[in-house]
Amino acid sequence: MTHLLPGTDAAKSTTFTFASVPLVDVDLQTAVDVLVDAALRGRALGVHLCNAYTLTLAANQPDYREHLVHEQVLNLPDGTPVAWYHRWASGQPARGPVRGPSLMRATLERPGLRHFLLGGRPDVLADLERAVKDDYPNATVVDSIAPPFREPTADDVADYARWINDSGAHIVWIGLGTPRQDALIAALVGQVDAVLVGVGAAFDFLSGHKKEAPKGLHGSGFEWLHRLVSEPKRLWKRYLVGNSRFLALCARELWRARRAS
Repeated sequence: MTHLLPGTDAAKSTTFTFASVPLVDVDLQTAVDVLVDAALRGRALGVHLCNAYTLTLAANQPDYREHLVHEQVLNLPDGTPVAWYHRWASGQPARGPVRGPSLMRATLERPGLRHFLLGGRPDVLADLERAVKDDYPNATVVDSIAPPFREPTADDVADYARWINDSGAHIVWIGLGTPRQDALIAALVGQVDAVLVGVGAAFDFLSGHKKEAPKGLHGSGFEWLHRLVSEPKRLWKRYLVGNSRFLALCARELWRARRAS
C-alpha cells in the first residue's frame, strides 16, 4: 500500500494504525503536495479522510474496513479526536487533522489541475461548480456527476470510470458520505488514472447549501457539536453513540499498543 509518494519529505509525516487501518499524520499543505504530485504524475491514488465515525465503522465492520486497505491508498486523520489519539499513542504532537473542506479548498487553489466532481444532488452540484468558477480561477472543473441516491452497481462503476478517464481529470472529488464514498473509491482506484478523494459534506459547505462549523471550533474537538445541532435527526446516533464507541476503541487500542511495547 502506498502511504506517501516519491518526492514527499518523509520527515513531514508519521504513520500509525487504528483498528487495523493504516493512517498517515501530515499537515494540510503536505497532504495537498501529495495529492498534486500524484495527480500531475498520473498516479492512481485513493484518499480516505478518516474521522471517529469512519474508524468506528472500520473496527466493527470488516467488509467496510477492506475499503480502507486497498492498494494505492492514503488514509488521513480527519477530525481532532483522531489526531488526539495519535498524540496519546505516540507521545508526539500531531501534524493533522486534515479536514475535507480545507483539503478541497487548498487543492483548488493550486494551478494547472483538472477537477471532476462526483456526488451531491443536481442543485448542490450546479452551485458547487459555480462556486469553484467564482472563487478558484486557477481550477478547471472538467465534468461532474450527480449519481442516483443508491448503492452504485458494477455497471455504474464502469460508467463512472469511463466518464472520468474521458474527461482527463487529475483529481476526482467524491461527496457521497461515509461509507458510500469509501466503497466507490476502492472500486474505482484500479480503473482510473486520477486521484480520488472522499470529502463527505465538503460539497454542501463549498456550495453554500450548509453552514460549516465556525473557525473557532476547528481543532477544538467540538466541530461535531455544530453539525449535530444543525442536523439532529440525521446525525444524533453517529455522534452521541458513535463518539462513545470511538472513545472505548481508543482505550482498547492504547492498551494493546502498551502491551505490545
